[in-house]
Amino acid sequence: MATRSLIGRSWGMLLAFGVIAVIFGLIAIFRPLGAIAALTWIMGLLALAEGVATLYMVATDYRGAGRRWLVAYGVISLLFGLLALFDPLSLASALLVLVGLWLIVAGVYRLLLGLRLRRGVPGEGWTVLSGVLALALGILLVVSPLSGLVATAFWIGIVALLYGVVQIIAALQMRQRSAGA
Repeated sequence: MATRSLIGRSWGMLLAFGVIAVIFGLIAIFRPLGAIAALTWIMGLLALAEGVATLYMVATDYRGAGRRWLVAYGVISLLFGLLALFDPLSLASALLVLVGLWLIVAGVYRLLLGLRLRRGVPGEGWTVLSGVLALALGILLVVSPLSGLVATAFWIGIVALLYGVVQIIAALQMRQRSAGA
């Protein structure tokens, strides 16, 4: 009975999460660059806090091994955080270019692997196809990272929108059930 009462009272929190997710989803779909900038900015805040905390720990009472690594990590976190706060779209674009470069390498590897396997392994065509797709996506991200940002934000927006709708439905069902109990 106590669990049912607790669940009945928490429907409002679930509803709030759902509404926030729907709003974010709509923003990500209709203003994708703004959504990516906001997400990158939040990551920047987290990295900045991590860098400050790490450097504070090293400066005050850290006595363990790896002190230089911790200092390097703290400084890199601070730099990443500041870049994300002051130029979030450039940082997000740069990260997508790195992903694009990795996909190009992965695509070439898969193509070569698929072509080598074609004589003795059934289904090698799927490996070749995955290589072609990885290569194409990698080239797209390197040539036009902005397109990659927009597409990423769009998909994040769709998922957030669906998640928010499910949360709202669950909250309303919880409210209905708790009112009937």
